[in-house]
Amino acid sequence: MIDHARGVFRRSMFRTYRFLKHPRKLKSNAAMRWFARHFLDKRVWRPTQHTLAGGAAVGLFICMQFLPVQMPFAVIVAAIFRVNIPIALAMCWLTNPLTMPPLIPLEYAVGKWVLSWFSAVPATPFPTELPESLAGTWLALKEHTPVMFFGGVIIGGLLAPAGYIITWMSWDKLHHLRQRKTARRAAGE
Repeated sequence: MIDHARGVFRRSMFRTYRFLKHPRKLKSNAAMRWFARHFLDKRVWRPTQHTLAGGAAVGLFICMQFLPVQMPFAVIVAAIFRVNIPIALAMCWLTNPLTMPPLIPLEYAVGKWVLSWFSAVPATPFPTELPESLAGTWLALKEHTPVMFFGGVIIGGLLAPAGYIITWMSWDKLHHLRQRKTARRAAGE
């Protein structure tokens, strides 16, 4: 039963893929050409060393921006740069309700420190307790939002290359370990 369902799903996915990549569709519509070039490219879905590292970098940069549209934004940016979309999405999950409380003051401190060079720091201190209403919270954080956003851009800009390098090196290390394991098996048999 499950094998039958997998087969039906796989056939329907292939039909959809062929429909979207059909040359007549791509010739007639510029938006479809862009979509096919960026979202239907197999490299953005299958991990390779470059796409995995790039997806990690994009995801780490986007996750430091505390926006409600992190995941769609990560998908679009990953597709534009043609890096691994699932990894970029997974990296966005690093910022969640448990990890945000320590990151918010860090982003604010970094943003305030950098913006203090340009005398663009808000006059009021960052609130220690927020009002319960959404409107009250918005009014309390309105002047601090640009500082937090700037701090998120700075921290994300530092994390993205670090994530790229670490992921690239991890891929290399795992590839060498896998080759050694395969060589040992071949020598042992």
